[in-house]
Parts: sequence; structure tokens; C-alpha cells
Amino acid sequence: MLLKLIALLSAVIPLVLFLRKMFGARPTKMGAAWREAKKQIDLAITIFICIVGAILVIALGRLAWGWWTM
Repeated sequence: MLLKLIALLSAVIPLVLFLRKMFGARPTKMGAAWREAKKQIDLAITIFICIVGAILVIALGRLAWGWWTM
């Protein structure tokens, strides 16, 4: 359940930030909007990689704990 909640938040946060930036303030040029979109995409990828890394660390920790206690 906790991992589902983390996955949902990791998907929603970049989307909310992107929509707020795109529709909150109108950019004067299309180039500025594209730069901001690239920043938001980079943020989403970074968050996703961090979430996957955290899940991997938790899984390896559980595996090591199970092996250690045998």
C-alpha cells in the first residue's frame, strides 16, 4: 500500500508542477514554455529514478535481512 502511494505521488507531482507552470502564468514566447517543459520532464525523470532506487534499496535490505537471520 505504501509503495502504491509513493508511486502515485511520484506520478502526480511533476504533472501538477507542469500544469501549474504552463497555465498559471502565460509565457511570452514559445521557447520559454518549451524550456520550462524540459525542466519539468527532467524533474519527473529524477523523481522516478529516486523512487526506483529507494524501492531497490528496500528490497535488497529485506533480502539481506532474510538471508542474515537464517
